[in-house]
Amino acid sequence: MENPPLSLLLPLPLLLLLISLTTSSPTPDRRRLIDNIIHSAALHSYPKRHKTAVPYTVSLPLALSAATAHAMRFRAGRLRRQGADFKEFHLSPGLVAHPHSKRLLIVHQNLGNLSGSLYSLPGYQLISPVLGLLIYDAIGSNSTELDVKVTKAPIEVNFSRIAGVPEIKEELLCAVFGLGRQVEVLGRGRVCLVKGQGHFGLVVERGTEKVLRRWKLVVAAATAGAMGAVLIGLVVVAVVKGKKKERRMAEMERLAYENEALRVSMVGHLRAYTAAAVRTAPAMEREDDLPM
Repeated sequence: MENPPLSLLLPLPLLLLLISLTTSSPTPDRRRLIDNIIHSAALHSYPKRHKTAVPYTVSLPLALSAATAHAMRFRAGRLRRQGADFKEFHLSPGLVAHPHSKRLLIVHQNLGNLSGSLYSLPGYQLISPVLGLLIYDAIGSNSTELDVKVTKAPIEVNFSRIAGVPEIKEELLCAVFGLGRQVEVLGRGRVCLVKGQGHFGLVVERGTEKVLRRWKLVVAAATAGAMGAVLIGLVVVAVVKGKKKERRMAEMERLAYENEALRVSMVGHLRAYTAAAVRTAPAMEREDDLPM
């Protein structure tokens, strides 16, 4: 049996808040509201008899169609001992959740086109979708958000699996948008090392926008140059073919003229050129024409 639509499961106040996402409400409030809606959707989308540690797709309401979400349930002890790989995230062993819960619900978010309107950082430009990783208590109907502590290796967020990020490795910075209002920029490259849950994205300094524009111009110029070279090559080929055709036509006209001036006759098995007659053949003289 399929799960009912999320709009039938969410309480009316939450749906009204969802409809008002595009209003002028403070951005942090909108972020937390979206987190709550995706969390609720993850609970309602959980398939029956679904295996632990196997991701499933979260069905989101239409207002969040620009985003995607996945979730999976984990035993806390197994996650602490073995760690886990979940989409772009690698959770190393030693992950501890507080307060303690035997079963965990891990929610993955890719906010897609909503990223720019929800997450901004003064002095920086966001150039990747914002990815979210949140962990909840999975026991009972009152699932609550847990605090996560990394006791060994940090959590890895690998943005190299996401298409559309410019190939400017030395300019990419990791932005960590905490669950509160704090924002931290750390590290370089496409793999971010973080110490807890939250939202993460790749940014560049505002001054490097010129670099990005220059890079785009270089790519456009190279593409235009390649297309121009192809067009020039086609024109040269057409001109050469035209010249060859003209020479071939001139040769054919010359041969036709020569064949008309010197006819070809067969003498045995040989071909011989013969000139056309140009002298009037003499007439037979009669006796009565002779002078007396």
